[in-house]
Amino acid sequence: MSGLIVILCGVSFIFNTALNRNDPPGRLWSLAFVAGMMVAVGYGVYIVSADAWWAITFANTALVVTVGALWSGCRVYNGRSSGFLIVGGLALLVGAISLLPGPDGGEWAGAGPLWLVVAAMGGLGGFEALRGRLRRNVNGRILAIVLGVVSVFYVTRAVTFLVAGVESATFRTYFDSGTTSILNMALIVTACIAVSILRAEGVGSNAVGDITVGIHSAAGVLSAVSFRQVATDHLERADRAQQGLAMIGADIDNLPEINTAFGRSAGDEAIARFADILRSSAPLMAQIGHPAAGRFYVLAAVGSATEARSITERIQNALVDGPLGESYQIRLTASFGIADTFDHGYSLTGLTDAVSHAIVLVKEQGGNDIAVVTETVTPL
Repeated sequence: MSGLIVILCGVSFIFNTALNRNDPPGRLWSLAFVAGMMVAVGYGVYIVSADAWWAITFANTALVVTVGALWSGCRVYNGRSSGFLIVGGLALLVGAISLLPGPDGGEWAGAGPLWLVVAAMGGLGGFEALRGRLRRNVNGRILAIVLGVVSVFYVTRAVTFLVAGVESATFRTYFDSGTTSILNMALIVTACIAVSILRAEGVGSNAVGDITVGIHSAAGVLSAVSFRQVATDHLERADRAQQGLAMIGADIDNLPEINTAFGRSAGDEAIARFADILRSSAPLMAQIGHPAAGRFYVLAAVGSATEARSITERIQNALVDGPLGESYQIRLTASFGIADTFDHGYSLTGLTDAVSHAIVLVKEQGGNDIAVVTETVTPL
């Protein structure tokens, strides 16, 4: 039954990926389901014929690829490298370990190392699903829970197997094949639904800060790359002229919670509204950047640290003046950080690191406040 569930979910997901949106995360997640189907076939062959001892090696290798491909798909979805070479290397290692005992290995050949590797891949996948774009999507969090359960279960199963053995009452009660199959069925169905929705959403799962239109983000201010170029130029010119500049950072409070409670449209509306407020409240010649999601930077010419704080307070007051649209009776707040060239010099990296550190300090204290960092900080 567990194998049948894997095959049904896998076929459905693979066909949808092939016929609708054949994107890189979808291909990796499809590979995960293909490998899952191979796991079912491998263990099924061994059940039918115990002489086919090699099927256990085949299934163990495919199981590593299954969980590893889910992790790789999460990384690509978040805009990172796939890391699939690591998955391939671990799969080959587990396959070699499973193959060493030969016909005498039986059902549990290579089980201990296999489950430890699966637990590691599940933990990495769960952690990745709580980062970047996936963190802002409720289905990403569901996938994180699934992979987290996989990690905890398999590491506990491996420890019990290695310490107490397969004949122990604990292993037979909680970690035998029957119990594992029931858990796997529940997790497979949940993971299939989560990744199917993530794949179907495609570009729609992007936050406004992830989409660029020319040199601007979709919110109408400079994208991350454009802001970095413009800010670097302004800082170099200000350094030669010995003019003061301030970097003001702002991060919308509770943006993931807004997405979860009211949907992605509310989160995107919050980002767009904040961008409009910055454009109307910041100094006329200030440069406004949108590096990601609810994070914004403002680079403005100032004569003193006091002027930089006044600009920030004006933005903060404008933000809370009105609710988020007519449909959502909530008021936005943001965590602000300030760093200026009087204390940090004209290094863009130094200013952004200081601003990021200040924002973290504000968020740790509950948000909706302003922090100024005057000392040099280590990069976050």
